[in-house]
Amino acid sequence: MYKGTPSRIRKVLYTLIIAFVLLCVRLVFVQLGAARSLSNIASNQYRLLVPLLPKRGVIYDRNLKELAININLVSIFAEPFKVKDKGIDSQKLASILGLSQDEIYKKLNQKRGFVWLGRKVSQDTARVIRALNIKGIDFIKEPHRAYPNGVIASHILGFTDIDNNGLEGLELKFDKYLKGVIGYRYAIRDAKQREVPGYEYKEIQPIDGDNLVLTIDSLIQSFAERELENGFKKYHAKGACIIVMDPFTGDILALSNRPNFDPNNAKAEPPDSRRNRAICDFFEPGSSFKIITASSLLEEKAVQPSDKFFCENGEYKWCGHKYHDHKPHGWLEFRDVIKYSSNIGTMKAAQRLGKDRLYKYIKKFGFGEKTGIELPGEVNGITTHPNTWSKLSLCSISMGQEVTVTALQLACAMSTLANGGNLVKPRIVDMIQDCTGNVIQKFEPKKPQRVISEETAREMRTILRSVVDSGTAKLAEVEGYFPAGKTGTAQKVESNGTYSHSKFTASFIGFVPSDNPKFVIVVIMDEPRPIYYGGVVCAPVFKKVAAELMSYYKIWPKDKKVAEKNNKKPAS
Repeated sequence: MYKGTPSRIRKVLYTLIIAFVLLCVRLVFVQLGAARSLSNIASNQYRLLVPLLPKRGVIYDRNLKELAININLVSIFAEPFKVKDKGIDSQKLASILGLSQDEIYKKLNQKRGFVWLGRKVSQDTARVIRALNIKGIDFIKEPHRAYPNGVIASHILGFTDIDNNGLEGLELKFDKYLKGVIGYRYAIRDAKQREVPGYEYKEIQPIDGDNLVLTIDSLIQSFAERELENGFKKYHAKGACIIVMDPFTGDILALSNRPNFDPNNAKAEPPDSRRNRAICDFFEPGSSFKIITASSLLEEKAVQPSDKFFCENGEYKWCGHKYHDHKPHGWLEFRDVIKYSSNIGTMKAAQRLGKDRLYKYIKKFGFGEKTGIELPGEVNGITTHPNTWSKLSLCSISMGQEVTVTALQLACAMSTLANGGNLVKPRIVDMIQDCTGNVIQKFEPKKPQRVISEETAREMRTILRSVVDSGTAKLAEVEGYFPAGKTGTAQKVESNGTYSHSKFTASFIGFVPSDNPKFVIVVIMDEPRPIYYGGVVCAPVFKKVAAELMSYYKIWPKDKKVAEKNNKKPAS
């Protein structure tokens, strides 16, 4: 710049140079930094992208009856660039959709080609909005998860969110198989936001989800839930669960909890109602655990069924602690110790076994480990190593204290006695099929593990039959079918570490028939009242379910008089 150039001109030139530099910087930023975001904004103005949702896979019971299905509901979406009068239209839509006008207005002002306004609305809502005939507001059918049986098997099935993603139960565990793959419809729009047919149009079809076939029988599930509900209400329990299991294959034929919920409207119930207590809750089993102690003693030849134990007439002091029986007993044979559920007789017998051998069988029966069932949320329970046991632990654990279990672990343990001594792995899913019925994955029963001998299992079945016949579980008797089992009434532990005298866990675990077991049934009641004994609270539920199972499977009584009395065909 020449000398003598007026200062005013120099200022103008400097200003232009600075402006030019700033424009260059801005140009570089746009090209390198904001190109993608600006390109997306431009693309949204002329591209249309609509998701095409797949159908979620169906969940069937073992007889291919539908437990979880899909129905089509209408969802409402907007193409914001097409909506002209956003203020007035948002006001109209707000009152119908039950949203605030500001919320609708914000959605209509988004710089996107597609926004949801209402998901899976009622037919009446869709009809009213259609009548408004607002340009840029459109409708699409979406598959909606539905459970035709309502609360039945709710803790097994779980539920989904509004986008059909699994949140709990099998819906969560097998979500990657059930949900399928989303498709898209992609097209180009002109300056007036009209779709240009045949120009860069593309449609990727959705892939529907795979189907699940369960081991559950929906009819067995139904009457098991009914009887559990009756017992739960009758004894005002805090919670309850029931499991019906095939002791040879591990197939779960029914599993239910109380309180329960309707998966069609899962949010209406508190989270506690959605907890699968059969696998997520662990508790001290009390006398139900004596089947482990007794099996261990017989297997190790530490006792014979006819060996006698003095039960101290109901009160026994050991290492400074007093133990009691529900009813006082004098001398009892070991078979009767279990029959009458004597704590004192059991702990005296356990002294012959010792802590290491008892712990070995606790682990062999599967306690302290997950069963591996195909349901989320299963817990281990607690079994501590003998190195940490106190002087009282052997006695306490032998009668079901200082150890915690799940209802499913008890079902597996009882199945071991019923099937001849083998621990089976429970299963609740039989197979996964694609939408055409082809099997993608088959869940075969796992090879069982030998825990006790057939001789010990047979002797235990005889003892457990006497528990029902003339012991603590007379209310579990099913005439003509000779069920067997064990009662349990366990004091719950208070927050201060002491045993409660008002809160109990009641249980009955058994199988039917005792001479040729077909089914294992476990019934647990949490804090029943005012009566809390397992033989009174849980055994009648077992009895009713067992009787219906026999009728359902057409297993007739062997006794002709009983069969004639009940108008049933005697077994050949």
